[in-house]
Parts: sequence; C-alpha cells; structure tokens
Amino acid sequence: MSVLSNSSMAPLNIAIIGGGPSGLTLANLLANSPETINVTVFERDASPTSRITKGGTLDLHADTGLAALDAAGLRAAFNARARADFSSSVFSIADRHGKLVFKHSDDSETSNSRPEIDREDLRELLLNALPEGIIRWGAHVSSITSDGTLVFGTSGKQEPTLGKYDLVVGAEGAWSKVRGHLTDTRPVFSGIGGYELHILNPDSKYPEISKRVGNGLYFTLGSGLALTGQRLGSGSIMIYSFQRLKGPNDAQDLIDRCGGDLVRVQGELKKRYEDAGWSAELLEWIAVADPKTIRAWPLYEYVLPDGHVFTHKPGWTVIGDAAHVMTPFAGEGVNAAMRDALELAKRVKEVAELDREGRAEVLDRAVKEYEEEMFGRSREVMSETMRNKNVMYTDNAPESFLEMVKELMGGGPLPDA
Repeated sequence: MSVLSNSSMAPLNIAIIGGGPSGLTLANLLANSPETINVTVFERDASPTSRITKGGTLDLHADTGLAALDAAGLRAAFNARARADFSSSVFSIADRHGKLVFKHSDDSETSNSRPEIDREDLRELLLNALPEGIIRWGAHVSSITSDGTLVFGTSGKQEPTLGKYDLVVGAEGAWSKVRGHLTDTRPVFSGIGGYELHILNPDSKYPEISKRVGNGLYFTLGSGLALTGQRLGSGSIMIYSFQRLKGPNDAQDLIDRCGGDLVRVQGELKKRYEDAGWSAELLEWIAVADPKTIRAWPLYEYVLPDGHVFTHKPGWTVIGDAAHVMTPFAGEGVNAAMRDALELAKRVKEVAELDREGRAEVLDRAVKEYEEEMFGRSREVMSETMRNKNVMYTDNAPESFLEMVKELMGGGPLPDA
C-alpha cells in the first residue's frame, strides 16, 4: 500500500447521521484531516439551540472520553468548561428513610481524573470546534431504502449514498435508522423507567436539599424505587425518579392519564413514594421540582451477551447508543460512545492516507476490525451496567447495592457514612 500522492488525491467522504456526543466527537476527529477526509453530519435538530431536553452531568474518563478529546485537540477547551474540583467526586447512598449509609469523597491527587461537564456544555464545545458548513441542520433521516438512500423527514426528500459516501456512520441513538439498515435486532425495554425533573435555584430556595445533594451524586434507594439528585453546572439539581415498570409506556401513560397536567403528574409521582414509606424530606425533592421540567424516560438495553452484535455491511457502521444502548447505571454510556468515535476515527484516518485504488477494500476491513473490537469492549461495559441495575432495584436495596460497592472496593469495610 502506498501513501496518497498528488495524482491520486481523493478525500474519503464520510457521512455521520446524528449530532450527539458520539457523532460530534467523530466529526471533530475526522475534520482535523481536511485534505484526506470530507465530513458531513446530518442532524435532525433545526438549529444548535432548538433542543429543549439536554440531559444532566457527565464525568469523562481518561481512557475513553478524555482520550477522544485529546486526540481531537480539544482538551484545553474542555478543561475551561469542566468541573475538576475535589468536591465534585462526592458519591452518596441513602435509604428511603433518608438515612445516609455510604459516602465517598475522593480527596486524593487523582480525584480530578474524571472531571465533570454538563451534557449541554459538552455538545456546545464539540459544535463550536467544527468548521462551518459540516452540519446539515434539520436533516432528520426518517428511513433508509434497501439501496442505501437516505430519506429525510416528512418531506420525503432523498439523498443516495452509493457512490457519494465511502462510509455512513449511524450515531443517532437507540432507534438508529442506520442500525436498522444493518440488522433487525432492536433494543429491549430494561424493565426500568421513570421521570426526569429539575429543582431550580436550590441554593437560595431549598438550602436543605442543596446541602444534602452537595456537588456530586446522591442516590436514595428502597422498595424497588430510586430517587437520585445530581448537581448541574448551572447550580440546579436534576432529579431522576426510576422504578421497575411493566412496560416502556407506563411512565408516559401517567402523563396522558393526567391530560398532560404536569402538576397532577407530580402529585401522583409523590404519592407512589409516599405509599412505599419514603420519608417526607425525600418526598420534598419531587414536590419542589419545576413541573414544567418533567419528562418520561423509559430505559432500553440490548440482551447480553450478543444482542448488540450485527453482521458487517460494507459502507455502513454505527457508534454510541446506535451500537450498544444501555441504562445509565454505570455512568459509561457517553464514555463508551466517545471511545467508539476514537477507535473508528483512528482506522479511517489511516486508510485516508492511502491511494484511492484498492482503498475501498482496506476501509472495509478497517471498519470491520473496529466493529469486532467494539463488540467485545462494549459487552464488558454493558455487563457492568446490567449488574448495577439488578442490585439497585431490589426490595432490599440499598443493602444489595452496598454489597456490590464493597466488592468493587476490594471487599474491605466501607467508609463510614
């Protein structure tokens, strides 16, 4: 194989479907090789500011999310936005009565090895770093025909991919149309679902709640229910209310039964916890949240060990949730997605340096190699996530969760709460 010469220079054309963390990370990694790679991102949002729900806080890990940012030359920009102070690493567990049973605050020199950033800020960082014109806004891929033609939204506008793009990468989440082009296997409902809510201005309005949650992550577990508080960079607190549900539509069904009256939904949700014997101080978390922020959230996953595996198809692949959606109970989803982008970009950039003659076959082998590596790597993360889910939503939680934490910490005594 020879390197690219002036006479044979023809950049690889890469299409990325979806402008979430994985898609934007991949775009940044590839866009810094403009002479050898052309990148187009198709994003369903009408503009960078049109999305209402933007998610909570993420902690990025050295060998995954941070490594991807390093490779993209974005670490300095990330550091300017990230929270790496020692207090951000506080992790607490309490029971349904509000009794604190575990608290971990890493004040060691390595405690900032997993700096935090709000999902909204990470997306803005990745967007701002991209050259103008790479993203096609309002380009919702609603289906893909058997010959690989992209069909957009309700307009039915089409864009063939054959002969135009050397590789189409699906990065549009769990219900990826690109994944549907590769396999009929879809995610399954995890059995867990619930709601997302926000407590606004907690420091001034609800100082006791603010003090309890602190600057980290505060889990409360019991009777098959969970209520988690997470501090955001804005100072507000995101509340996650999850429980075991019979079906994926149960959470939204409550909203529908209440006629969309979110104040009524809030009251019904509070009553669930009250009936299960939760303390008044924890019920207040639900009561004082802004009802306008309530969002139903069913959680999906792939059945292990091989539910996420698909047969390779030349010219197509997936990354992030499109490849291996999982529940958020190990904090690894975005990190795994950014690692996907890093591993795929590394291989694509190597191929882009080759002469165009015979390059398609080399690219195909490189993508297949990425997929095989991704299958094994994500299987490990998905297994960890599923284990966490299973111990968090038992009748004897948080004791079951504490046993797992003890095992992870080497089997010794847990720090005093």
